[in-house]
Amino acid sequence: MVNLRLLLLLLTAYLGLQTKAELKTWPDPYNVAISSESQLSLLKLKEHQVNNLYNYKEGLKSHLKHVQLAVKYSRDLLKLASQYSNNLWIRFKLLRHLRNDWPQYFRLMNIKLGTEEIAFSQKQLSALPTSEDFVDALTAIYKLQTVYDLDAADMASGILDGKEYNVKNWGTDECLIFGLMYQALKLYDKSEYWLQLALFYYSEYSHKKQLDVTLWKYHNILEYIVEANKGMGNYLEAKQYAQEILAIQPNHTYMLSQLPKLDYLENNPVNITKVEKAFQHQKALCTKKYKKRLVNLYCYYGSWSSFLRMAPIKVEELSKEIYLNIFPDFLSQREIDVLKNASRSNLQRIEDLSWNCSCTVAELSGSSNHIVRNINRRIMDITGMEIDKNNMLQVINYGMAGNYNPEDTEKSVNGHKGNALIFLSNAEQGGETVFDSLELKVKPIKGSMLIWANTQDTVLHHQCPLLKGNMWCKCILLLY
Repeated sequence: MVNLRLLLLLLTAYLGLQTKAELKTWPDPYNVAISSESQLSLLKLKEHQVNNLYNYKEGLKSHLKHVQLAVKYSRDLLKLASQYSNNLWIRFKLLRHLRNDWPQYFRLMNIKLGTEEIAFSQKQLSALPTSEDFVDALTAIYKLQTVYDLDAADMASGILDGKEYNVKNWGTDECLIFGLMYQALKLYDKSEYWLQLALFYYSEYSHKKQLDVTLWKYHNILEYIVEANKGMGNYLEAKQYAQEILAIQPNHTYMLSQLPKLDYLENNPVNITKVEKAFQHQKALCTKKYKKRLVNLYCYYGSWSSFLRMAPIKVEELSKEIYLNIFPDFLSQREIDVLKNASRSNLQRIEDLSWNCSCTVAELSGSSNHIVRNINRRIMDITGMEIDKNNMLQVINYGMAGNYNPEDTEKSVNGHKGNALIFLSNAEQGGETVFDSLELKVKPIKGSMLIWANTQDTVLHHQCPLLKGNMWCKCILLLY
């Protein structure tokens, strides 16, 4: 995965996605791809940018109106003076116009337009998503497409799991970027599919004025399609696209050099080495068909302590093999709101977590937060397990393809007795917790608590990437 991240960082540098020329220093990532809460700041930033651009447009529009009036007045006067060149009154009008109005026109032409809006945009550059943020987003889309076998055409059209959402389609830029990403990863079949979509949107949906300012031209997309087909061993198709490029640009040096090479490869094909794909373990776990819950498991109200005798709690048993239970309605809406509000300002990227975590984490102390303290006390009362007072409670907010798998191993290495996972929100799609050895997948349900014991090196949980929704949860390690 280090190689994947490095490749994507190189890709962003190649694409020129950072405006470093306008910035003396580039800020740390804003985590907008790995936290849905941070993504809300993008909406605010976009709102400011749109308003600023609108003000810039209105300033230009007002200025243009004055210029157009000046042009019309001057043209009308020129026409009148040409028709009545001997008229004394017209001559005086022309003289006055040239003497008094043209210096005003000069000053009009010399006005520096949009200085406030330009200064605002310059200031906002440091608030834009960074290369790290963009790589996070690319990795997330790659993960989702791989794990859930998402079709590129559906993704570009806003179709998710067969349901069409009323959103604007992706265009040439988005499809081209993913085509280049997969080409960098040497997954040429997926690259070619995305590039064909980019070509389709360029040809069918782009407006003429939009094409004039776009970074990409038709022949650029064809160049990448040539490389994708060459990577797949489709040399005849690669030649056809190369010839199409030469029909547009007859002196295209690179394509002229490629044709004889493609002729040779067509007659002497080489073995195509299969590239190992990332996220295959997650794909196997998250797309596997799990058995339905066993009929001999049952639900009951727990009242085995003095506290629970006063307030029994509902328990749903999930396994006969290990202690694995879910407690519905463990948290109230008020407690959930308090935990979220206390966490929002502290959410941050945890660098030493596994690469398989796409989320931000806030650590809350029971000594400084009475809600946390009360929750910890209830968990210990329910489970009979201890919670390390020095161990901070982790509140997790998920982003694009969000999941939390800090160990990224199949067996426990921390030596703790059990885990408690408390869901602070529902997940519309994805985000399930999988216990592969138990043939069990648990869907997040707001307010519920999932607890399991790690006995005899039991296979641990794995969290599937979030496909849709704003998901929060809270994680606690339980000690002996």
